[in-house]
Amino acid sequence: MIKECVVLNDEVINIGPWDYNRQQVLLSPAEYDDEGKVTKEAVYEEQTTNPLPEGATIEEREIEVAPDGGLVIKGSVQPTGDELLGQQLTELKIQAMQQTQLLASMGAELAATKLELINLKGANQS
Repeated sequence: MIKECVVLNDEVINIGPWDYNRQQVLLSPAEYDDEGKVTKEAVYEEQTTNPLPEGATIEEREIEVAPDGGLVIKGSVQPTGDELLGQQLTELKIQAMQQTQLLASMGAELAATKLELINLKGANQS
């Protein structure tokens, strides 16, 4: 099947229409008189919060459904199941290391706080 794709630096970064994430933004609120009647309507403007990246183009490409159900460029090389598992394992190891570092710094902070409390207690007893 042919689908619209967003291409940046010869690499497809999005398959399908780009989500510009347009939102109504209040420019000026409504104004009311003493009786609560609107004297001036609110003014809104539609703004794009996710613009197309600079240099990106929209092109039509041949798409196929991957074994996992996702869409891929036809003929593109996709990672094997083992490669995907390896990537997930690496990500989990990185997360575990980050959590270990966080716990270590929290432990050091806790120890410093306990020492400070001990010092304060000792100062108060003198």
